[in-house]
Amino acid sequence: MQGISYYIILGFIVITLLVSLFKKHNAYESFIKGAKESMKMGISLFPYLLIMIVSVESFKASRLLNDLFKELPIPEDLILQGIFRPISSHASLSLMLQIFKEYGVDSNVSFISSILQGGNDTTIYVMSLYFGVCGIKKTHHAYIVGIICDIICFILCVILFFILI
Repeated sequence: MQGISYYIILGFIVITLLVSLFKKHNAYESFIKGAKESMKMGISLFPYLLIMIVSVESFKASRLLNDLFKELPIPEDLILQGIFRPISSHASLSLMLQIFKEYGVDSNVSFISSILQGGNDTTIYVMSLYFGVCGIKKTHHAYIVGIICDIICFILCVILFFILI
């Protein structure tokens, strides 16, 4: 049962080739065309992705937030994860893994960290990337609503943290 995903992927490829054969489409040419279009999309996304990664990693490396929140009764990594989650999935995931290492995967802090990781999305990152690529300048209230949802998720996780202590 461990390798079932390999059979699913192989089955998907076989089904795709059979449907292509049945409909008399050239699967190889379609694949090449899709790969070329994906490369163009990847190149257009790259500058937006790069600036987000550089910004988040620079801010994280400054350790400014660690100094601000070290006196609170909530673990620093959990607060940092709540702050970085709307900005960077990678940064928040690495903080969650740090929490797992420090407190153990079965701890209450790890439980709340997992809820925080899955409970909201990288709002600022996703909106900046997609609005930038699509050229949308008037975002109206999209950022505000997204950030409010992220704040509500974080507050509920903090409340749950205090309930579980």
